[in-house]
Amino acid sequence: MRQQNETDQQIIDRVLNNGRRADYALLVNRYGTRLFAFVATMVTCREDAEELAQDCFVKAYTQLAQYDAQRSSFYTWLRCIAYRLCLDHVRRNPGVWFETDEQTLQAIPDDEADDVMNTDDDQRIRLLSETIHRLPPTERLLVQQHYFEQQPLTVISVVTDTDVGTLATRLHRIRKKIYHYIKAREHGR
Repeated sequence: MRQQNETDQQIIDRVLNNGRRADYALLVNRYGTRLFAFVATMVTCREDAEELAQDCFVKAYTQLAQYDAQRSSFYTWLRCIAYRLCLDHVRRNPGVWFETDEQTLQAIPDDEADDVMNTDDDQRIRLLSETIHRLPPTERLLVQQHYFEQQPLTVISVVTDTDVGTLATRLHRIRKKIYHYIKAREHGR
């Protein structure tokens, strides 16, 4: 029971002082499922996502002394490591994602693009899910974290090492891309 009520910092201190991997396993058990889900947002192959999540925990273990609880929570720090590992993986294994040219995006009215994420229509929800899956991994992660997991841009900013204003601009462009894709699909293109 003591282990469930322990803070991350208490466990980390014990790992750093005693070097026992069994203590670190408590953190792996605490965050393993959530970290895998985070990684799987960017890396859709299950085996690759599992391997990257495991690599993240190994890297975090080897760099545990560098963790600073004043800067972020342990889970946010893990996501920072996982994000970088995923970016490296995606660069080595590029996929095919849909893109929209700048001129098309600028022609889409902001209010229509903003409304694309708000729907109760089952067909539109299926198209929205399909569209999000076809986004490049970094865009898919941003949408997933902000809209579905309600992560504030300030937290996503820490994880991705990106300015909050830049993230807001990217989200705006992504909504327009999603709108364009959904409208094209709804009109049979």
